[in-house]
Amino acid sequence: MKINKETKLWDVIKAFNWKWCVVTLKNGKRIKLYIVDVDYEAFGYNIIVYNYTGSNSYGNDIPFSDIDEIELYKSEE
Repeated sequence: MKINKETKLWDVIKAFNWKWCVVTLKNGKRIKLYIVDVDYEAFGYNIIVYNYTGSNSYGNDIPFSDIDEIELYKSEE
């Protein structure tokens, strides 16, 4: 899913919440992470909240404005 100004918070939640994903940042960096939540911050922008453990515990966050694309992680099985 491409992330842009028209991307809806709830669409991202439905597609990726509590799932392993690969996030491609606008700078080209790709990160495998577990999305715990998608939220609207008091600062006025949407974020994904993630960790690297696969637990439902909160960790770090990335604003939508830094993300180019989110896709489900596909294992090499």
